[in-house]
Amino acid sequence: MAVYRRSYSAYKAAVTPRWSRFTVLARYGFSTLFESRPFTAYAVICLVPFLGALVFIYVVHNASVQALLNVRFGRPPLIDNSFFLAFLGIEAWMGFLLTAWAAPGMISKDFANHSIQLYLSRPLSRAEYLAGKIAVLATLLSFITWIPALLLFEIQAELQGGGWGWQNLWLAGAILLAATLWIALISLLSMAIAVWVRWRIAATALMIGVFFLLPGFGEVMNVILRTHWGKLLNFPYVISLIWAHLFRLPVQELGMTGFNQVPLWSAWACLLALCAFSLWGLNLRLKAREVERG
Repeated sequence: MAVYRRSYSAYKAAVTPRWSRFTVLARYGFSTLFESRPFTAYAVICLVPFLGALVFIYVVHNASVQALLNVRFGRPPLIDNSFFLAFLGIEAWMGFLLTAWAAPGMISKDFANHSIQLYLSRPLSRAEYLAGKIAVLATLLSFITWIPALLLFEIQAELQGGGWGWQNLWLAGAILLAATLWIALISLLSMAIAVWVRWRIAATALMIGVFFLLPGFGEVMNVILRTHWGKLLNFPYVISLIWAHLFRLPVQELGMTGFNQVPLWSAWACLLALCAFSLWGLNLRLKAREVERG
């Protein structure tokens, strides 16, 4: 058909609002992730600790269920800040594995297939593109960290009574802040690694290495230089030190040694510096054009 015989018309349907355009990427990101049955199964497994903690709280406050199950407590277990810190720690590490699995595939494909240029050629900024990707991780991690933790807090407050919820309202704030710090850390770090290491398997391996191999390098540095500052390369140590203070627990109760060897301010500085470094790395790689030198 000749070109002059074609009829063209402008797009007249509704336009997505500017503020919500990043949610388009998030929606397709969710659909892509949950097309994988192993990923869906693991996401469901991440809710098992919540169900276990829920049953535990119910049994502790119900004498009839204790008699039915023939459960006898010499002293009623305390549902306190230690309990919620332990629950959040378990879910955080399960969320870490979830992120190491999901994050590299979400963004590395866009670079491998050169589709990042197509995204950014649309009315979509780099910040909106990154927000759409991180929104997927933040939502998934929220549903397995602070959301179930706050539900457990509410249930404990209702069953305990006596103003327990108001007396421990600071604990709800600690749960929310601790989970937010963890989500921001692993989301930004995983995205930064993914944009620099475009091979999905290598990006996942590097993500795991940063959390499990880099602490060993820090300990070697401590021994050689006779210092304790190498512990700041141990990011699980850093986040645990911050969490211990947020939950008002002595660091000795965490069951690990060396938690009093670096000051708290240095842990906060390390955490914020790592997030800033990840954002800087993302800013360098997220570009609408790419120059290939042959």
